[in-house]
Amino acid sequence: MAINVVPMDSYLRGVVPLEIGTRTAAEFAAVQVQAIAARTYSYTRLTTSRAFDMYATVQDQVYGGVDAEKAQTDSAIVTTRDMVIAYAGKPINAYYSSTCGGSTAGATEVWNDRPDEPYLKPVSDRIPGTDRFYCDPSPRFSWTQTWDRPALRAVMEKYLSTYTSAPKSGLGRITGITEQGRTASDRIRALVVTTDNGSYTLRGNDTRFVLRNAQGSILNSTYFRHTTTSDGGEISSLTVTGRGYGHGIGMCQWGAIGRARAGQDFRTILETYYQGAKVGRIAG
Repeated sequence: MAINVVPMDSYLRGVVPLEIGTRTAAEFAAVQVQAIAARTYSYTRLTTSRAFDMYATVQDQVYGGVDAEKAQTDSAIVTTRDMVIAYAGKPINAYYSSTCGGSTAGATEVWNDRPDEPYLKPVSDRIPGTDRFYCDPSPRFSWTQTWDRPALRAVMEKYLSTYTSAPKSGLGRITGITEQGRTASDRIRALVVTTDNGSYTLRGNDTRFVLRNAQGSILNSTYFRHTTTSDGGEISSLTVTGRGYGHGIGMCQWGAIGRARAGQDFRTILETYYQGAKVGRIAG
């Protein structure tokens, strides 16, 4: 196991460029937002229960070391030195994702095993007075994915048993896929998959890990609606039309970029996405 031991802001220099990308001067506030969110997320993950604090992948935050460092993101880290987002005097679980698709989500809307947090509530990304959204420049703001009968059967047979009580083999024909409620931010609460041998409920974010594409990539988000066609009582195609990319909880990265373009500063952006939390300096 290789462990890189670095000071906090040196670590952030290898994270922020990979999380927010290269931005224009007009979008610099979004880079500062990313620096503060990543710093806050990192402080809440410091631990003595294992030999390291953070994974270098999307399991925590993508970290590229010295090779990833950029002058623009270095500047954002310096100009926000020691700044974190806090609620009730403590750094928050500063979750963020690429594209909310029009509204962020509460934690319990998406994850089955996370507590609800007062600062992680649905926040609209609509631009006031318009039908547009701050994050709609994202290439994954809206999308469509379709499975034909063989492709649908393949993903269900491969992944459904991991997230439900479905059998590992002998699933049978897929005869129905129905929506079971929507969340406060209009995401899928659950999907019920009906087969010859039973019905199985996929909850929240689990739907993304079953409805994969041919390359094995998970579904973009839970912010979707679906249609099916049937032939002889069996589903012959499934089409999912959705918005957004990622879990949608907390700060929307493309939304932050859109808000920076609109002239909002980093403090305004962060305190909008994390309702009730405040930007301040970490104690000590």
